[in-house]
Amino acid sequence: MTRGLASRRCTGVARLRRNSVLLLAVLLSAGIALPLMAQGAAPAADDASDFGQYVVNHQDTLSPFFSKNAGDFFRLAIPALLGMAGWVIFISMVVGWGLDVLMSRAYAFFYAPAFADWKRAIIYATGSLFLGFLYTGLMGLALVLLVGLPQAQLILPLAVILLVLVAIAAQIVWILYLFRTGFGVSILFYIALVVVHAIAGFLITQPVMGSRASPDVTNFIDSAITPRLQSEAQATRQQLASVTGGRDSVQGKVTESQQEIAQAELDQENLAKEIEAKKNSDVYTLAQVIKARARGELQTAHDGLAAFPGKFPDSPLLTQARAQLAALNDQIAAAETQHQQQQADEARAVAEARANLLARAAKGQATLTEMRQALLGKSRAQVGDLLGQPSDTASDQWNYQRRMIVNPLTSEQTGLTVYFLEGSVQSVDYYRGEN
Repeated sequence: MTRGLASRRCTGVARLRRNSVLLLAVLLSAGIALPLMAQGAAPAADDASDFGQYVVNHQDTLSPFFSKNAGDFFRLAIPALLGMAGWVIFISMVVGWGLDVLMSRAYAFFYAPAFADWKRAIIYATGSLFLGFLYTGLMGLALVLLVGLPQAQLILPLAVILLVLVAIAAQIVWILYLFRTGFGVSILFYIALVVVHAIAGFLITQPVMGSRASPDVTNFIDSAITPRLQSEAQATRQQLASVTGGRDSVQGKVTESQQEIAQAELDQENLAKEIEAKKNSDVYTLAQVIKARARGELQTAHDGLAAFPGKFPDSPLLTQARAQLAALNDQIAAAETQHQQQQADEARAVAEARANLLARAAKGQATLTEMRQALLGKSRAQVGDLLGQPSDTASDQWNYQRRMIVNPLTSEQTGLTVYFLEGSVQSVDYYRGEN
């Protein structure tokens, strides 16, 4: 009978072991579902007299204030936050100790029957509690030491994450040491513990925070936020008072400036009228005509002097204007005669140079340089008029076999080849064909 009882007990233990993963999954599901249910609950309506609701209603106005003082408020709020967190952590650890005793006893019963006793369960729960206190204290110490650093908002989360990872590793090692179970099962057991602790912490946090948060938050607002807000409001009122006091004087200066601007515009308009009147006077008109004549603008000056009597028939400057017109006519006639003589001289020089070039070409004494100067840029008709018709032609060249130029280096008399590009002479060279 004893063997039968032992056999049935072993069979029950084996079945419980096979279903252990299912039990752990149920614990995880329960731990996840409760926070989600709490998050999905409808939020309570805000109290209109609450400071938080006041901040929400005036967030556009207070946003610059909180942005400017965010760093100081963060450092000042750390002690209050640590105090509330300390109460929550303490009560959670005490309750968690009892949960650890029960769960470790059940865990040993299923996975480590050789160590399934209440003494070992109490040892595990006490050690886990000690590790929790130790790493919580290290986190608090890190917060106190690092909160005064310039980059505390970045360094603090990194330090907390590092300590949390080390604490998790220590808890898993403690499970492995006491119960000698597999690594994977130990991790699942620790995750189940975390979920249960989270559920218990969630259920504990609301009443603890409800009893502690209100006086702490009120004290923080009265000691940290309200004095600064009052100080900035007082400074704003003083600034507004000084601005209001100076507004009348500024308005008076603006009115005076506007009057000065209006007077300046009136003076400018009158000056423009005076300038325009002077521009239409006989003195100004005659002076401008004389300046144009001095600049060599003879035709412009002539037109102005010719129109002067009709524009100013009663001007005392008519005699002077007529004298200027007569002198200007003589100057224009002399300039025209000089221009005609210059054109005649230039035509005569061109004709003499052409006759000289043709005479020397007829004797075979012209040079290639002279021919280039005479022919480059000329059209086919102009070349034919100067040298006559070529001996033979191609699409882009005319050849003159008559010996009209001499090579100064060899004293050889040769003909001439003229090259055309787009209807005008592009280059001139010695004739290379047979004479």
